[in-house]
Amino acid sequence: MGILAFKWAAEGEGNNKLTLMMNRDNYVSRVISGASWNSHILSGRCEYNNGTWFAISKRGRVAFLMSVTLIVDDFEPDSGCELYPVKFLESNLSPQEFAEQMVQRDGTRQCGWSYSLIVADMNSNSMVHIRKPDKSQPNFMIQTVPFGVHTLSPFEGLDSMTEPKDVHLKHRFTQMISGLGNNPQPQLEAFARRSMCSPGEGTMFTDRMIIHAVSEGLHLHGTTSTTALLVKHSKEVIVFERFRNNNSVWNEHEFHFYHSE
Repeated sequence: MGILAFKWAAEGEGNNKLTLMMNRDNYVSRVISGASWNSHILSGRCEYNNGTWFAISKRGRVAFLMSVTLIVDDFEPDSGCELYPVKFLESNLSPQEFAEQMVQRDGTRQCGWSYSLIVADMNSNSMVHIRKPDKSQPNFMIQTVPFGVHTLSPFEGLDSMTEPKDVHLKHRFTQMISGLGNNPQPQLEAFARRSMCSPGEGTMFTDRMIIHAVSEGLHLHGTTSTTALLVKHSKEVIVFERFRNNNSVWNEHEFHFYHSE
């Protein structure tokens, strides 16, 4: 499902509340739209089940997902962990309440899923990580995410120290955000293009032919979307997305808005 780094900052710490850089990796044949507004929620959506890997709302709520299940294109038409980001944004539950209710209500139905989900409310300064590490076992971890720089891995969850790619991204991301000034958008977009979604040594971009888990034929699998997010303490939100469609044509979108209390 890709790779992700983010900084979650306390009130009064710098200009920015949340800074995020995320790659989505999947089979290129899977039809996923670019980011767009659906009522008060901004996200891309998969045509098969209307699920998403990243969503943010005008109410100041955000959710992002890494999943081993989605890497191998193991999805269900009307269910799946990729439906949880929008469910959280549509709810009025706190991140902790949402996590506890989700596990209590759906825990036994999640056989075959493996994922790490972050849900956060900017207005209450609350961020929670929900992790189901084992596809075959109904074991869950719920943890409050402390302020600081973090990575999220589909294989190792929050702050992996065993995956070299996650460690490398954390280092590069930390260097990048330390130089963000009063006009951060150009630096964010440059990092996204240079380090996340362009081929080359040391980048996070992937592109390879692998055997599809269902059809068993060789299919192109790799980075199909890069999302950069900046939420300022002033409640200004900047979203930059670079994604490629099923014809491998890259497109870019930018969104600017203010979230409410």
